[in-house]
Amino acid sequence: FEPGRFIKAGVTITSRGCVRQCEHCFVPGREGKIRELDIKDGWIVQDNNLLACSREHIESVFDMLRGQKKAAIFSGGMDTRLLQDWHRPLIDSIRVHELWFACDSAGAIASLRRAAAILAGIPERKRRCYVMIGFKDETLRDAEARLEEVYGLEFLPFAQLYRGKGERTYDDKWKALAKKWSRPAAYRKQKAT
Repeated sequence: FEPGRFIKAGVTITSRGCVRQCEHCFVPGREGKIRELDIKDGWIVQDNNLLACSREHIESVFDMLRGQKKAAIFSGGMDTRLLQDWHRPLIDSIRVHELWFACDSAGAIASLRRAAAILAGIPERKRRCYVMIGFKDETLRDAEARLEEVYGLEFLPFAQLYRGKGERTYDDKWKALAKKWSRPAAYRKQKAT
C-alpha cells in the first residue's frame, strides 16, 4: 500500500484480509487471511477488519491517528464481535469523525448491542453501520425490522442491497427501502415526526 496512489489522499490501509469466512463476502477469497502492513499516515482507515489485528498493531494505528490533522474515519468497518473494552480508551484518545460497523444478519444484532454498550456516550452521528439487506431468503419486513433495530441502538444505518456474484435484481419496494435507509436525512426526519 502506498498512500495517495490509486486512492484519494487521506486513505490508509494498515492490514489486508480477514479472519472470517462470511459466505456473502469476497474479502477472504481475494485477500486471504489477515496480515498486518506497515502503518502509513492517513485518517481514513480502510482496513477490512482492523480489530482482527494484534493489539500491538491496533495500538500503533491509534498512535499514528493521534498525529493526524483530521478526525479519523473508520470506513473499512470494525467487527463488533471483536470490539473489546480496551478499545474504548483508544477511541477516546483520538478525534473521531465516523466509526463504521456492520450488521449483515439478524444474528449480528447481539454483538452490535454489546458494541453499543462499549460505545455509550459517543454521539449517534459518529456511530455508523453498514447493513446488508436481501441476502438469501430475508424478507422485506425482516430487513426493515433489522434496520430499525440498528437505528434504535443509536447507530446510523447504511443499507446495502446484496448483489452477490451475479447481478441480482430487486423490485421497487426493496430499492425504496435501501434508498430510505442509506440516507440519514430520510429516516431521521421520520423519527422526529
